[in-house]
Amino acid sequence: MSKEDFFIGWSAQTPRVDRRFMLAASAGLIASAAGAGALMASAHDSAVGGRWDGVVRDWTGLLLSEPYPLLRTLDLDGTPRTAFLATSRKTAVRAPAHLDGAFVRVRAGLIARDNHAMLAVADGEAGIVADAAAAPASLLDWPAVAAGDVMLTGEILDAKCWFGAMRPGFGRTHKACAALCTRGGLPLAFCVGSVCSLGGEAPLLLDAGGRPHGRAILPLVADPVVLRGRLVQVGDVQQIRADLGAIHRL
Repeated sequence: MSKEDFFIGWSAQTPRVDRRFMLAASAGLIASAAGAGALMASAHDSAVGGRWDGVVRDWTGLLLSEPYPLLRTLDLDGTPRTAFLATSRKTAVRAPAHLDGAFVRVRAGLIARDNHAMLAVADGEAGIVADAAAAPASLLDWPAVAAGDVMLTGEILDAKCWFGAMRPGFGRTHKACAALCTRGGLPLAFCVGSVCSLGGEAPLLLDAGGRPHGRAILPLVADPVVLRGRLVQVGDVQQIRADLGAIHRL
């Protein structure tokens, strides 16, 4: 076969007009893909639904160290509310013993999801100081009211991440992070069913005596479980109290 008869299906150099067309088409495809991604993202809520606003400010309220360090405060929306306390890392904040039960001022950023709130204290224990004001009567004497026995399926979450510190703050992809937060003493919550991404209620998870489970519960964190326990309401916080032996992996 002569050179004149041999056909080559490609060229070492793309013609200039074709190069211009392909560059323009590529740019258009990239822009279209970016636009479609932005449109789809804007059409859906966050996978977590919570937020960490990052704005450090002063909060006042009644400091309590049990079952986890928390602040009863009117500063969230003007009504008596509970905000759990944490550091800016994956650890709980230690409530100064001499301020337990006192009216205090806390310098912190807000982590919130639906009706759940946590304060990331900027300077740890040093960020909690006594306040000269007296605690409003509405923050005092919140009794624990039993609301009945339950059997529930769901997932054990670390509250800080689920409230808005991590995306996502639930599921198997979050298991390692949830384990670190549990080791750090952060509050645990219980997402009922399989709708952790949708928000709603996630009761505080405690043992049958109303105390934190501690590290013994680590093997069950972020996995589907079934539990038998008791619902208890303390102010605006719903609790599920269940002994470790009453919680089983599905």
